Amino acid sequence: MKEYQETYIKNLKRIAQLADLSGEVPLDAEGFLRERTKKQEEIHRLQETNTQLLRKFLMPVLDDIISVGEAEAESLAEFAQCLAPGVKQLDLVLSHDIHNALIVYARKWKRRDMLIRELYLCAMALYYMQNFMSRAGKRVYSWKIRMMFGEAASYLKYYDEIEDPEIRGYIHRSMANLTLGDGWEDEESGKRKVQAIRRSLQVLTDPVYQKKTPSLPWDAFIYKSHQGRMTAIDYMRRGYGDQELVREMMESAGYVREKQLQDSIRKGKEPDVRWTLEYEAVLYHCGIKTLPDLLLELEKAYMARKAEDYSVDGIWQNIYLPGLYAAYLSYEEKYLSKKKEVLCHMYRMVVRYVRNAPNNQLNTNLLHTLIAILSSFHEYPDGISQKDFLLNLIACRNPDIYARLYMTGKVSALLMEEALRQTPQTFVGSLSCATPEQVRAKGEEFVQYACESGMLHDIGAILFADMMALAGRSWLKEERKMYAYHVYAGQRILENCESTRPYAMTALGHHRYYDGQGGYPQEYRREDNPDQAVTDLVSMAGFIVSQYCGGWERGISPHSLEQAVALVEKNAGTQWNPVFTGLLPLVGQELKDYFSDGQKKAYEKAFSLLKGEGI
Repeated sequence: MKEYQETYIKNLKRIAQLADLSGEVPLDAEGFLRERTKKQEEIHRLQETNTQLLRKFLMPVLDDIISVGEAEAESLAEFAQCLAPGVKQLDLVLSHDIHNALIVYARKWKRRDMLIRELYLCAMALYYMQNFMSRAGKRVYSWKIRMMFGEAASYLKYYDEIEDPEIRGYIHRSMANLTLGDGWEDEESGKRKVQAIRRSLQVLTDPVYQKKTPSLPWDAFIYKSHQGRMTAIDYMRRGYGDQELVREMMESAGYVREKQLQDSIRKGKEPDVRWTLEYEAVLYHCGIKTLPDLLLELEKAYMARKAEDYSVDGIWQNIYLPGLYAAYLSYEEKYLSKKKEVLCHMYRMVVRYVRNAPNNQLNTNLLHTLIAILSSFHEYPDGISQKDFLLNLIACRNPDIYARLYMTGKVSALLMEEALRQTPQTFVGSLSCATPEQVRAKGEEFVQYACESGMLHDIGAILFADMMALAGRSWLKEERKMYAYHVYAGQRILENCESTRPYAMTALGHHRYYDGQGGYPQEYRREDNPDQAVTDLVSMAGFIVSQYCGGWERGISPHSLEQAVALVEKNAGTQWNPVFTGLLPLVGQELKDYFSDGQKKAYEKAFSLLKGEGI
């Protein structure tokens, strides 16, 4: 690699080190903030250095990629792979952009081997980018993934002309990975996945290809393909599939089960519990076992867990398994009531498990496993609510985001109190109020509602926290587009349960402008939100807090309170509701009083939750 590339990667690693929040929960929030400010200043300097390195050395090359020499192209390829080595990404989107440029280069100069490799690597980068979008329930890059893997796989017809085993491996991997471009959520996508797996297994199990390239890990390819086909239970859960797919799933389940048993004997340990339960689920969905049979197997696996195990498998068994259990309970309504005590016990144990985690701050796997179980979270009147689960157990996993949410809640409540005094008519229609008098009568409820809306409005950002942690330079246009999907992620989480459903529209619309001419998402309609006035108020409060706190990951430098308020007042009537910007002079002193130590108190609250207080 070139010197600027080595410097860039060195800076990325240093930024990751500075941004790392893992470790013991701080005892002193004020000291933590002082140290955090120093780290953020260094991060800003490194980001600026990296941005200048790219502008000076990389971007001109990418803009004229077809003119570079062969050595320069290979240097770029090495740089791109170092930026995103598998799942451990340093700069995912930049890696994608370089691979994409090299595809253009390889086409122009008819470098077939390079083209196959870059198509595969670019598609893999898109797949990891798609993983972020999937958290918002969106498949933005699916068609591109299918297109690139499909083109790379099509070179199978030139297999005998390609001598490099590594390039042949990219062809087989691309054929197998065609399935990554689709999900199981609809019939059309599911059919494409099923057909792709069938075709891939036909080639992978063909002894002719195995004999031609014996150095490739054929057993691993075949095993992964069978595992992929087992995930078709998601397809069958939605009522799709046919008898041929049932047969194939049973074949794959048996294959994976046998390999798991052989591996466990060889290693002298129990088979992987995840795939053991996947096997049981296949038996249920194929009609061999009943739902009570499957629930019993899930209960057995849960009882066999180790509450002190915080490995990947331990987190899965202690946290994800209760979510899987809840999902299957919902198949038949009677089991949700019949198994109420079991599920409530599991939820209580999840809370205890998380509270006792040795690294109780930022564990990405723990965080995303917690979020994953929300998709099937079931609330009981006398049990844990999803709102408490989010506010007291999940949001604090990232103290920086939690502090912003907590402060937004407090500022929203402060503004709501003044708004109720000055313009109660603004909230007619919210909380079933038909007159200003009814709004005033529900004053405390409105203040509480504004506070909780503020604390939950940007909960989707939690799902994009690891993407923000990769910010080692100024964001590219594609990254800004990706991050905008956090509003869908927030809406998706909040819509799931009764306790959080009232806040879903605020999560979706808090970045849309008051005049409808800017912000996102474009399809958001103010008239569809019965609590739009509350959303306007919370959005403004969130902006003030965000500007005050800053955010190295989003390229926002901290502003003074006065500067933040001035930015809001400047855009009154366009970005912000003028009714609420007009309140700012009236609450100026209260805001100053709160911001004098509000940030410190917000972090103290986050740290107290991490230590075990709350839910």
